[in-house]
Amino acid sequence: MHDGSLLIIGVGGIGCRWAKSAHSGLESVSELLLVDADPNSFEDSPEASTVHIGPEDVNQGIMPEISSTWAREYAHVFSRMLDRAELVLISTALGGGVGGGASIWIAEQARASGALVVTIAGLPFDDQVSRLRWARLSRPRLESASHATIGISLSSLSQRSVKRGIPWEDGGGWVSSLVGGLVRTQARMGVINLDLMDLRTILSQAGRSTVLVGEGMAIDTERLFRSAFDAPLERMDIANAAACLLHIEGGGAVSLGDFDQIAAAFTRGLHENCNVIYGASIDKEMTGEVRVIAVLSGL
Repeated sequence: MHDGSLLIIGVGGIGCRWAKSAHSGLESVSELLLVDADPNSFEDSPEASTVHIGPEDVNQGIMPEISSTWAREYAHVFSRMLDRAELVLISTALGGGVGGGASIWIAEQARASGALVVTIAGLPFDDQVSRLRWARLSRPRLESASHATIGISLSSLSQRSVKRGIPWEDGGGWVSSLVGGLVRTQARMGVINLDLMDLRTILSQAGRSTVLVGEGMAIDTERLFRSAFDAPLERMDIANAAACLLHIEGGGAVSLGDFDQIAAAFTRGLHENCNVIYGASIDKEMTGEVRVIAVLSGL
């Protein structure tokens, strides 16, 4: 991917924190855009482009429709950045506020510009009844605006982040893994290469999508498979997925036979008519370890 082709956008307070975490380590291959009504969301990110929407004295308690209107006022700013992007990754949180409104409009603009749009959306805690109601209203619109929308349960994320020692507000390590995984599927350094058209093919399927990231030893494929599902994503039945893009990374000690065995473990439970696109690459910093990124759609 050439410079400027990947744009990571954080929308709202949580979305900005997730975007900053995901962008760390990808500075050389991506641009970062932060959007919020609260300027505090832009701290500690001097390299980011920022859009402060809304009046100076309003930074919380915003209705989604209002934040969408405020974002439209900066259409010329978004247009300049989106015109250079081929892949746009948006992180946000639903349930009202800036994330539930501005993110939808931004996704619409990104898709209209010709970019492939993938949105990672935090879903309210189980006991946040009113926020859950807002999320149910806005999610279909966000899914329609994006090529793929990946839901992350905040309740599950907060519980599992404790084990990792990474605050859930920063994504617990999973958000950066998801974004990094999607980016790595596009790196043209593979034994079997994937490209943006492959990702477009997978995400063109009707229905919901998800991304799984698993890490472990090549000799233990079952444990590797289980690690991919040990994530704070929504629980969904992947057996009927219409399409799957599978990218496997391993060290020099991992053979093509190992790659094939891992691919078989990850696709064994899929429907026989599932369209599977498979890629593999060598990471010299890894030894007997492997990393698997599976993009599933048509769920």
